[in-house]
Amino acid sequence: MQKTILAILFFLHLGLYLTAQNTFHLSSTFATQQGNISKEVTPAVIIRNLSNSTIQLRWEIKKTNLSDGWQVVVCDHQCHTSLTSEHTFSLGANQLLHDFRVSFRPNGKEGIGTLEIEVYDVNNPTNRKTITFSGAAHSIVSSSNQFEKKTAAPQIFPNPAIEFISIKDATEQVKTIEIYNVVGRKMQTIQVNQSEEQYDISRLPTGMYMIRMLDAKGAIVRTQRVSKYNP
Repeated sequence: MQKTILAILFFLHLGLYLTAQNTFHLSSTFATQQGNISKEVTPAVIIRNLSNSTIQLRWEIKKTNLSDGWQVVVCDHQCHTSLTSEHTFSLGANQLLHDFRVSFRPNGKEGIGTLEIEVYDVNNPTNRKTITFSGAAHSIVSSSNQFEKKTAAPQIFPNPAIEFISIKDATEQVKTIEIYNVVGRKMQTIQVNQSEEQYDISRLPTGMYMIRMLDAKGAIVRTQRVSKYNP
């Protein structure tokens, strides 16, 4: 009987300890969004205070990868420019922050951006969580020349892909293809020889990738999101 009581007390103490360790919850540790080059791209997550008292949370930017010309801001209760790499904010008892977000600003340029942010409880710094925010922006085809421009725009196919990809490029602008994973790491670089030739991507893991198409000077012609599937 005494052993049973001690076991119950132990597990109750362990439960209280784990609850104390985990003072907040994230709706996700990864957020992504696509948009166009004329607007902000704003992936977001929800943060919830799991405790019955106010907590102080701090976020710190750990990694940043932005296309040329892009800017980014981080928003908790207020938004902070790129000059701010960390900030502390409070959450009341059981309060939800519905829109903890990163706003990528393409400034009229196609590309991708990723930001890795670590969030932790100031009074319990061992309780840390990392969120990866990812955004992509594409240009908008004008209505007056929609058919002509859509036909001329380079395109990666098939999508989803399994072992190979090809490129349709009527104007033969694209000379290099760069493949990035969702956290902004370059996974593969391909030199384009001719339109619709097959390029091997069989070694890439299953997942979503952003593909940059570059011209001879290294300027981004287009960015396209492609799914990779391994049967």
